[in-house]
Amino acid sequence: MAFPVNDNVDNVIDVRRIYNDYGELRKSQKLFFDFQVHYTRAEEEDDDVEEEEDFPDFDNLQTLTLEQTHEFDRDWLFGGDGDHSLAIVYHILDSLQVPPYSAIVNTLADEIKDLKKDGAKDVERVQVKIGVTVSRFPGEDDHVDVQVQLAVAPANDEAVEMHLETVVVENQGYCVICMDTIRVGSDVEAGRMPCSHVFHRTCGEEWLRNSGICPVCRAVFPA
Repeated sequence: MAFPVNDNVDNVIDVRRIYNDYGELRKSQKLFFDFQVHYTRAEEEDDDVEEEEDFPDFDNLQTLTLEQTHEFDRDWLFGGDGDHSLAIVYHILDSLQVPPYSAIVNTLADEIKDLKKDGAKDVERVQVKIGVTVSRFPGEDDHVDVQVQLAVAPANDEAVEMHLETVVVENQGYCVICMDTIRVGSDVEAGRMPCSHVFHRTCGEEWLRNSGICPVCRAVFPA
């Protein structure tokens, strides 16, 4: 089923499960998500208008379609909580350079939760088609908004040391950055950000030195 996003008929998401041919229980530990994203971009008008704002030129639309497959270990995909599912979704959308509209995020996160609840024993793949209107295509970084650049500016070394707290985990969890487990009882392996999300400390340090936002909730890391 296709869902309109943000009341814009040009922004939709369609999710379909692909089952194996014989209805047998799954043999593979992997689950594949096949994404097809159709981007539509409107050129900005060059002519001066009131208040000197630029408006999209809907008579000059450009389109681009990209395909990308993500492979997940089933135990890892279904092993976390709601934050874990959201982190996976944000990671995927970042790689696709799809704006994280709430309807897209919630639809994908709900699909992961439903797959976990259903067991997904005979599901081989999940096909996801997204149609989205964007101001720039993937790879076009020349016109990134200054506020966006500031929001994702890397944290400096002093801020990382001050705010990435070393913690001991009591229950096995997963680091959404490297997609590996966090060992129970280790006092050097886990690091907690001010937003309370926990990762491998080394992963958190490397992440924050490249992007000053939490990969789960998108909170800006204190500078």
